[in-house]
Amino acid sequence: MGFSTTLVPTAAVVQTRLFGVGVTPAITIVSVLLVLVTGLTGYLKFGPYHGSDEPLTSRSVSLDLPSLIALIFASALVLAALLGAMPAVRVALLSALLVLTAGISHLVASPRGDAPPKPAHRLCSETLERRGSLVIPVVRWFLLAAVLILVLLRSYLGPMRYDWPFPRGVDKYEHAVMVGMMLSEGSTDSFMLYPPGFHILAAGISGLSGLEPLKLFAIVGPALLLLPTLACYALARRLWGWEVGVAAALFSGLIASGSYEHVSHARYPNLIGVFLLVLAVAALVRLCASSSVRDQFTLAIFGSSVVFYHMVASLYEAALLGLVATLFLPYLLLRNRKRGVALLSSFTLLGLLSVLYAWDTYDLPSLVAGLLGGAGTGRGGEAVAMALGTKPTGELARLLATTSQTVVWLGLLGALLVAGDLLQRRMELPQTLAYLTLLLWAALMFIGSRTTMSSFPDRFERDLSIPLALLAALAFVTILRSWESRGPVMVFAASLAALVTVTVVGVQAARNLEEGAGPAQRGIDRPPPPKVVAAGEWLREHNEGGNILVTPSVGPVSTRGMLAMGGYSGMQTYSVHRIQRGRDLPPFGAEPLWDALWALQHPDSERTRMILKENDVRYVVLGKRRPDIHWRSFQGRTDLYRMVFENEAVAIFEPREDSTAR
Repeated sequence: MGFSTTLVPTAAVVQTRLFGVGVTPAITIVSVLLVLVTGLTGYLKFGPYHGSDEPLTSRSVSLDLPSLIALIFASALVLAALLGAMPAVRVALLSALLVLTAGISHLVASPRGDAPPKPAHRLCSETLERRGSLVIPVVRWFLLAAVLILVLLRSYLGPMRYDWPFPRGVDKYEHAVMVGMMLSEGSTDSFMLYPPGFHILAAGISGLSGLEPLKLFAIVGPALLLLPTLACYALARRLWGWEVGVAAALFSGLIASGSYEHVSHARYPNLIGVFLLVLAVAALVRLCASSSVRDQFTLAIFGSSVVFYHMVASLYEAALLGLVATLFLPYLLLRNRKRGVALLSSFTLLGLLSVLYAWDTYDLPSLVAGLLGGAGTGRGGEAVAMALGTKPTGELARLLATTSQTVVWLGLLGALLVAGDLLQRRMELPQTLAYLTLLLWAALMFIGSRTTMSSFPDRFERDLSIPLALLAALAFVTILRSWESRGPVMVFAASLAALVTVTVVGVQAARNLEEGAGPAQRGIDRPPPPKVVAAGEWLREHNEGGNILVTPSVGPVSTRGMLAMGGYSGMQTYSVHRIQRGRDLPPFGAEPLWDALWALQHPDSERTRMILKENDVRYVVLGKRRPDIHWRSFQGRTDLYRMVFENEAVAIFEPREDSTAR
């Protein structure tokens, strides 16, 4: 799945650039066949993967009695917060102190030593021999399937009950416009500075299925929540085994809300970017253990493809892999040359491919020339400059709501368990590198969520739930395994800790399922009103090319919403405040946005006539309830405009040909 998500859109975008056309069904089919034939050829030549799929490590040490007691109180406090009996922020602080106490107690009680633990497959074999039974593989897949079904229910129930046929989230409109541009033009450069990966992929599916982008999103969009869920399963399974993998899928897809918010806000490229980032980390973990050429290419392909899908996920990756290279590479090149050269080679290829992906999107030649010569930095540099420091950080309560208290306190415990293993020197080199990467990842995301200099603290906050879910899964399985301890007191404490922890997880899961099955939490995420939908349908039926000019909002629907429903890509219109804010402006800058506002506020001026003519405006779409733009000023100029559509919410005018031809 990861390779298909990466390579098929890449093959398609190369063809659109070569032939100067949009994404046609023929291009999509050729792209799929190219990737299929290439993969089949590689498989026949090199054979299946020969490396070990066994987990890197397996935790065989149970928690001690003081740790279990502290965790019982911590989970009880979190349960009280979930039930509304205690304030969430106060509970978070108290539970954090208790978890720290539990982690320190476990660290002190655990035996120290330099000998690494037994490989996971040996531990599993010995355990099975002692028990005289085998774990049935069907159980593993049944549990994973159950988790995936619950994740799908969380993402589909609400939209199916309240929103159909529109997907949730305001960002669906801009993505629908760009998918339409990919279908017709093969490029979105004139609309927004955005990597083309998702829109190429969606355009291919749209062309083959015959579904318009908004209808496609309504059907496929909620299913994208499975991507980070499956990626977390794969990474956790590689690190600790399938039990922790299933728990990681549960926590990332059902318990935490970070990835779910990307679905409910229609931030689909962000989901795919995070999915590929997790796969890149999994490939990094595998490479540290094997140093094979195949794993080097896998890391390079997955890592570079993040740049192809989303700029913020690319920011995460650049920071994380930059830290990994700075901290690990010098040591590996000096002490373990084979692994060091393999990692350096993979990072070099990853960087080269990333530059190719980013070359056109971020105008890298202008950016580099501007940085070296002091001239303009082009679209990429301007986008960075307008984003730095412009978004405030959220409050602690917001972070707790996004990641969930359950994931926060279990994730903190998991981080302490990982740190304890590192401090006790119980790990071999691959496990050490994997654990350090995981801790760096979590720390990086937390720091990014707490500073405006990250440019996207809200995105860092949401995606912090991914590394925390992995750590929480480790802690959760460790608590459940503690019942294997000997002695009646230990068995009782371990059973009680497991019971309370499972209850907390169950309550959080039930609450998230209930919220997911309800209406959208934000008004802008809800489906557009029927009167606005009727106007959008009229625009699509009468779309014969050109552009439309729309008020910055039509009721609760944005300009981009009307563009998407009508099948247009311009003109874009921003409010005065949004233009002055200067963040997320289109590639053409602020001047055309000021022109659009002028034309809406001065229907009878000569400048307006020139603006409409230069932009080939076929219809002017006016929301009737905007206090700053008066639709009746267009109605009164029957010599310049002809009303072609009207209802209680929207009025649509067609500029008369003689008015723009003067």
